Amino acid sequence: MVLQLMVLGLAVAFGAGGAGAATIEDLNEAGKAAYARGDYATAERLFAGAIARQPREPLFHYHRAVALTRLERWSEAVQAYETTLALKPSAGLAAAATDGIRALMPLLKRRAAPSTDGDVIAVPLKRAGGVWWVEVTLNDSRTTWFMIDTGATWCTLSPELAEALDIRSPRDARIVNLQTANGRTSGPLVWISSIRLGDVEATNVPAVVLGSADLREVGILGNSFLSRYVVTLDSENWVLRLRPR
Repeated sequence: MVLQLMVLGLAVAFGAGGAGAATIEDLNEAGKAAYARGDYATAERLFAGAIARQPREPLFHYHRAVALTRLERWSEAVQAYETTLALKPSAGLAAAATDGIRALMPLLKRRAAPSTDGDVIAVPLKRAGGVWWVEVTLNDSRTTWFMIDTGATWCTLSPELAEALDIRSPRDARIVNLQTANGRTSGPLVWISSIRLGDVEATNVPAVVLGSADLREVGILGNSFLSRYVVTLDSENWVLRLRPR
């Protein structure tokens, strides 16, 4: 099934071009060339570079998902396929992304079996205001504290932090509706190029920018990051334990 998925992935990925400026297209084309010669790690990095420049192009997310599948980074691949679907792609691309998710789910379930502690990375926490906080580095440029919320679908940023990171939402950005402790609110969907916790790093993480009136904290670490890992919050030792899926 995975092999069938990859054949389908090649048909879609190589049969359509990306949109955007020439430099973006160069990254996309170089990524496809790397994929064709079997250099999937380079292909993934190139597609991620194209996404960083044009995050709302679903084709780039799909290309990256196919490369991640070949790298057996299946949880990240599912996230990339889901992002493709969230960006309302063409019917053909949506069908390919949906097939990709269906093919990977059985593999993720088999991989979910318990593993050795050698796979687990422990990140220190602090407790304040009745909630847990973790220090994060965003885009390799800014370190701050995020509140951990395992019930939140998305990571969130305050407008001030998004501005400091030069993360800007396009006019046609998807608006995400959320239910918070202060009631219903909404904000634009953006992408954080990198979130690092200690030795753990996730790239191209979807997040929602929420106004300060709705979010007193500078950020929330939600499931658009946490779902990539098996997460254990060790309240006795004040650490967050993360094992890649």
